[in-house]
Amino acid sequence: MSLRFALLGLLAVEPASGYDLKRAINRSTYFIWNATGPQIYNTLHNLREEGFITSESKAQKGKPDKQIHTITAGGRAALKEFMGKPIRSSVTRDEVLLRIFFGNFASKKTIKRELEAYLDRIRQERAFMETTEARINAHPGGKHEARRFQLLSLRIKVAQIRAMEQELVRFLADGADRTATERVGRKARSRNGLIAQAQR
Repeated sequence: MSLRFALLGLLAVEPASGYDLKRAINRSTYFIWNATGPQIYNTLHNLREEGFITSESKAQKGKPDKQIHTITAGGRAALKEFMGKPIRSSVTRDEVLLRIFFGNFASKKTIKRELEAYLDRIRQERAFMETTEARINAHPGGKHEARRFQLLSLRIKVAQIRAMEQELVRFLADGADRTATERVGRKARSRNGLIAQAQR
């Protein structure tokens, strides 16, 4: 549902092609609301059918014509109505957290490997976002009010990732400590067993 409003919001900034919109999403809203090319084109088709955008062909030298999409007054009204509604929690579907939730059904080696890989991925994601923020701050452009809210959403996501990192590091360290303790315990039990046998 919100992809339509993500696209309307981007088109409210400036007219764009489907390809331009996908690039804009990859650079801006991807960490909030991402989408595939087909999802974008299907949603643009629906928005055009509803009268929220218009599309016109633009000739390209040596390439097929591209469709440039422009938000209409109706589209702006729909976007404004969406932004005026109370913010409600969305339905959460997070496969990563679901797999972590049932982590006890995986082998210790497998879950450790997957958690470490996930930790590495989110660290890279956070580093990319922090680089993005630094770039925006270095070249803020003229739309200061828009940038203010865009940076807020980015910083909230970075804060969430940092919290996730801390929990994963703590959990993995705890698992390592437990493994070492269990190993020591097994050795001690084995040694005590040998001593008991020798005393018989």
